[in-house]
Amino acid sequence: MTAPAPAPHWGTKARFGVASAVGLQLLLLAGIIVAANWISTRRYRRWDWTDDVTYTLGDGTKQLLGKISAEDKKYQIVAFYLPDEDGAWESALKRTQDLLEEYRTRSRDRIEWEIVSVASVGGGGVQAAQKKHDLRSQIGANDVVFKRGETERVVNLREFFGQQWDDMGPRGVPKLTSFNGEAIVTSTLKVLSQDKPIVLAFTTGHEEVSTEDMQGPAEWGAFSNGLLRQREGYSVRTLSLPPGASVPQDASVLVIAGPKRDFNEGELTSVQVFLARGGRLLVTLDSGPEMSDRPLPNLYKFLGGMGITPQTLMVLDPDNSPEQLVQVPGGFQRKKDIGTFFLSGFDRKHPVTGKFDADKNVAMLGACALFLEKDAVPEGLTLTELARCGSDGWGEKDYPRDQKMTPDRDEPGPLTVAAAVSGRLKGSTVEDEMRLVVIGDTTGQANGIQKELRSPDLVLNSIRWLAKQEYLIGVDPKVPEDRSLILTPKQDDYVFRVCVILLPSLAIAFGLTMFMTRRSA
Repeated sequence: MTAPAPAPHWGTKARFGVASAVGLQLLLLAGIIVAANWISTRRYRRWDWTDDVTYTLGDGTKQLLGKISAEDKKYQIVAFYLPDEDGAWESALKRTQDLLEEYRTRSRDRIEWEIVSVASVGGGGVQAAQKKHDLRSQIGANDVVFKRGETERVVNLREFFGQQWDDMGPRGVPKLTSFNGEAIVTSTLKVLSQDKPIVLAFTTGHEEVSTEDMQGPAEWGAFSNGLLRQREGYSVRTLSLPPGASVPQDASVLVIAGPKRDFNEGELTSVQVFLARGGRLLVTLDSGPEMSDRPLPNLYKFLGGMGITPQTLMVLDPDNSPEQLVQVPGGFQRKKDIGTFFLSGFDRKHPVTGKFDADKNVAMLGACALFLEKDAVPEGLTLTELARCGSDGWGEKDYPRDQKMTPDRDEPGPLTVAAAVSGRLKGSTVEDEMRLVVIGDTTGQANGIQKELRSPDLVLNSIRWLAKQEYLIGVDPKVPEDRSLILTPKQDDYVFRVCVILLPSLAIAFGLTMFMTRRSA
């Protein structure tokens, strides 16, 4: 019988060679990891495989973050929240954390963020947290503070997402219906990054809606203060145009909101000069009984010179009108509010309405029709119909006495209710193009009368476009898809029997069988 071969002898030199090779391999692996990490910090990429692209930022946001990443100053975002018994904040804050982390990485750490539980700060609550982070703004629970240098902005965390408190999820937590965090964070960061605020000048002296009126039917005070000033960061001012005066040079956008008295020729001449030098103008009008005996011939003629002629017709569109509960003898019944309707047609290519669809619920209340005449548009300018009512709507001449279509008297739909003009006048030497938006509704756009229809997107998008902030328009709320699996009691019992009893029992039986078989062998 042949003796087994002796085991190879590893000398000191052989052992050293093997150890050196292993060490070099480990160093090479560490070098690859360091290089990959270095490249990832400078060439950040994130793939979003969710169906609703939950974690994909808009092009406007990416453009802004690219600008911020090249700045020297840092931005600080601190969110203070007060935990609640339902746990609704904790479930929604996860989306906020993911969003802020995306902003941090894409800004190359120029944006820092922190979420602080007010309850964890100590007895001082919000005040203790405010002192800890050196914040000077007056803040409360569930406020988010944005800071750059000495400038601060405050937004409430509830604006980030919508919740249905009357429709609890399977775990007793309110459902997250939409997430608007990107739009709010991007617009607030844009405000902080500006050296000078954009000025919105609201005309006065013609019974326009007041930007300070918090109780009026249009609630433009709440709209201008809560949204335009605080969140969007615009400087909202009032402007009186005495004879011979001109629109101030620092006025970025001129706003004529719901006038009840006409402008004189001198005032309109100042507006014309303002547009000719590349100015931007927003006009919102109204119709209905309050305007039937108060025509605005000078203003209507001025707008007609741009190809947009307002009418005293009140637009009605019952097929697209919302229902409301009306008290009747013996109880309540649903009845359509014929004076209010949802827009059903939009221009898909214009920045103001390109993101709209028929389900966006942009409401109009007491709107007037606009007749468009392209032949009347000055050379060099482009006229665009932004929005219209449905084909079954019409322009009523005798509202509210008559609320039915009369073919020989009323104007059949679809009717234009919003239009825009832009371009450079022929022969003009200015670099900036003039921009004009006319909306045939003032009250419904702030939606003070019907708060459930509150959606000032048309006015807000118009102001953003006029102010040359189109990139903010494309930031839409994210609507998460509900992927909850709700089981019936029978299904729940079946899952329990199969997963908790049957499958583990089969695994144990199989193991015992294998054990006994090997033992007997």
